[in-house]
Order: sequence, then structure tokens, then C-alpha cells
Amino acid sequence: MNFNESSHKKILGILFIAFSALGLLGLVFYDFFMDFVLNLAAMDNDPMPPEALWIFDFIDSILWAIAILFLIPKIVIGFGLVNGRRWAMMPALVYGIIGIISFPVGTLIGIYSILIYTAKPREEDDFERRTN
Repeated sequence: MNFNESSHKKILGILFIAFSALGLLGLVFYDFFMDFVLNLAAMDNDPMPPEALWIFDFIDSILWAIAILFLIPKIVIGFGLVNGRRWAMMPALVYGIIGIISFPVGTLIGIYSILIYTAKPREEDDFERRTN
């Protein structure tokens, strides 16, 4: 399989866009769900102490910071890869390597991005076959 073809970079871009969009959608769902749960808890006659509410806000802030650092740039990089932009190649490799820790889908996408960007050009493969 020749990983140097531009179709592989477009597929990687589509994967970046799709899974980052799913991650953002999940984060929005988490936000609405936690608001619903906290409102449900506030409807009880025993109000939740305000000291405990900051924990939920803190967790929400951390999750949105992760989204801003990882998910939104991966969507931009994905569109760059789909459109064949050269500037998207190095960040795609970096975010692919970082995404390896996101088991199992991120690991597969990360390995796929490493295979794409470390593949030898077709001419080098032919040259090595002729000299050996």
C-alpha cells in the first residue's frame, strides 16, 4: 500500500474533522447534561452549597480548555488536509502523535498519520529494489 498518495491525506483530514466534531458534540452534550443534573438537584428543598458548585465549573473549564487546545485545531488541520494545503502536514503529524494516547480510535488515527508522513516516496522504493 502506497501511503504517499494524496487520498490518504484527505482520508486523514476527514477522520480529524469527524472525530473532533464528535468530541465537541459530546462536550456540548456533557454541558447540557450537567446543567440539567444541577438544576434537578437545585429543585430539591435542600439547596446545594455554593462551595460545591465551583468544582463543576472547574471541571467544565478544564474540558473546554482541552477542546480549544486539541479538538478545534484538529478540525482546522483536517480542512487543510482535505484541501491539500502544505501547512497542514506537520501539525497533522504532531496532533496524530498526541492523539495516540486517546485509546482506541485516537491510537488508530495516530498510527495512520505516522504511516502517512513517514512513508518513503515511490521513487526511493524503486531505487532500493534496483540496487539490492
